[in-house]
Amino acid sequence: MQATPYLFVLVAAVLHAYWNFLLKRAGGGQLFVGLSKVAEVALFAPVFALVGFREATSHGMQLWPLAVVGAALTLANYVLLAKAYERADLSFVYPVSRGAVLIFVPILGFLVFGERLNVRGYIAVGAILLGIIVMQFRRRNPLAKAIGADSVSGLAIVLSLLAGAAAAGYTIWDKRAVRMLSPFTYFYTYTTLVGAAYGTYLVRAHGAEAVRAEWKRSGRAIVQVGALNTITYVLVLFALRDGVSSYVVAVRQLSVAFGALLGWRLLDERIDTPKRVGIALILAGAVLVALTR
Repeated sequence: MQATPYLFVLVAAVLHAYWNFLLKRAGGGQLFVGLSKVAEVALFAPVFALVGFREATSHGMQLWPLAVVGAALTLANYVLLAKAYERADLSFVYPVSRGAVLIFVPILGFLVFGERLNVRGYIAVGAILLGIIVMQFRRRNPLAKAIGADSVSGLAIVLSLLAGAAAAGYTIWDKRAVRMLSPFTYFYTYTTLVGAAYGTYLVRAHGAEAVRAEWKRSGRAIVQVGALNTITYVLVLFALRDGVSSYVVAVRQLSVAFGALLGWRLLDERIDTPKRVGIALILAGAVLVALTR
C-alpha cells in the first residue's frame, strides 16, 4: 500500500471509532442507526448532485447491480451491529465485530482477487487479531471464556461475529466496485438504497411518533454519525482501490484501540491490563503493515 492510502485509513480509523462511540452513547438502537442513514443521504445530496450525478446516469447499467449488493451487505452489517450494541458494551461488540472482519477478509481477498500476504504481512495481521482477542480476556462462563468475552449473552456474540462477516463481504465487494466507479458515486448510490430501506422500516416497525421522538432526543448525534460514516468509508474506498484488502482492513483495526480508549474515557468502561496489552499489539501490527506496504 502506498503512503497516501495508508494515511487515509488511519484517519478513517479514528473517525470510525468516534462514530461508534456516539452510537453506543445514544443507546445503539435501530431508530438511531436508521435515522443516521437517512441523514447521511440528505447531508450529501448536494455533493452528489455536483460530482456524482453525471457518472451515475452515464454508468447506470454498471452502477445499480453493484450498488444493490453493496446496500444489502451494508444494511445487514448495520442491523446486526445495532442489535449487538443493545445487548453488550462498546468494548465487547466493537472489537469482536472488527476482529471477525480481519479473519474473513484475507480469505475472501485471496478467493476473489488472488491477494497474498507476505510473511511480515501475516505477522502484522496476526498481531492485530491477537490484540483484539487479548483485549477481551477477563472471564467467567465457558462459552464467553472460549472467545474472550465477559458475561455477555451468546446472542450478542453471534450478532457481533455476523456483523463482522457482513462487513468483510462488503469490503471485498466494494473493492471490486471502485475499480469500475468513483468511490463517492458508488458509496452514495448504495447508501441511498440503505437509507430508503431503513427509513421505510423505521416508520412501519416503530411508527412516525417514535421516529420523531428519537430525532428530538438524539438529532445532533444522528447527523454527526451520518456525516462521519460517509467521510470514513469514502476514505477507505480510496485506500481499497489502490491497496491490498487485508492490509487496509488491518490498519482499520486501529479503530478498535481508539474505541476502547473512548469507552474508557467517556463511557466509564474499564481499561484493564488485557486491554492495554491488546492495544499495544494492535499498534505494533499497524506499524508492521506500514513497513510492509
